[in-house]
Amino acid sequence: MYTIEAFDRPSVAADAVVFGIDTAPPESKYSLAQRTLKILLIRRGEEPFKGQYSLPGGFLRKGETIEQTAVRELREESGVQEPKLIPLKVYSAVDRDPRGWIISAAFLALTRTVLLSTDAQSDAAGAEWLNFSYESEGSSETITVGDTVTLHYENGTAQPSDLAFDHAQIIRDAFLRLRDEVLHHDLIFDLMPEKFAVSDLQQPYESILGTHTSPQNFRKKILPKLTETGEYDKTAAHRASMLYMRKREEDQNR
Repeated sequence: MYTIEAFDRPSVAADAVVFGIDTAPPESKYSLAQRTLKILLIRRGEEPFKGQYSLPGGFLRKGETIEQTAVRELREESGVQEPKLIPLKVYSAVDRDPRGWIISAAFLALTRTVLLSTDAQSDAAGAEWLNFSYESEGSSETITVGDTVTLHYENGTAQPSDLAFDHAQIIRDAFLRLRDEVLHHDLIFDLMPEKFAVSDLQQPYESILGTHTSPQNFRKKILPKLTETGEYDKTAAHRASMLYMRKREEDQNR
């Protein structure tokens, strides 16, 4: 007969790999605004790994679902509100946390803003949005985060790094999931504002997929999924661009 007291119980945590798109103004009236893929990391304010980067996250509280834990921790540590959460994987290696038996339910999280709240309160020393890039060659992969963090992988496994816990592995797994979702399920739209120009979409789309095509071919590919708003981007330094919205899925095949 089952009794809960008969089994050891781990602590349970939620970690979130949060991606967003940052926009920098154009360098001149002849160029486009630069849109860069960013990842949200936390500078840990306490041991273990004090002072090192980690993913935002924390422990499950009584009465919460694991999704609620992820949302709460994002709000408390960085001010990220209402992210789109996609379950990623459960990480349960016995040595993943030096504090003891702690398993983590990880999420891929997307936000349409890369602003940090000044009201965020937690034991984190600080939250930062950092540039993100991914490269692969054969069985080797490299992820570069900001100016100081480079993560290396061999045959899909993270090599030792300066990131806390097993977060280098979680980041790699989350990015590959993001890439797959962008390619097959149009997840790119969850990183964009409600209204956007086609050129706004192309940079982050190609950055995530590691591809490049001409603006003409990209428009041909993406326009069937969009609907015109009748509005224009009046802040553009060059010719104003038509603003679009994502077309409802039920309307895309009409």
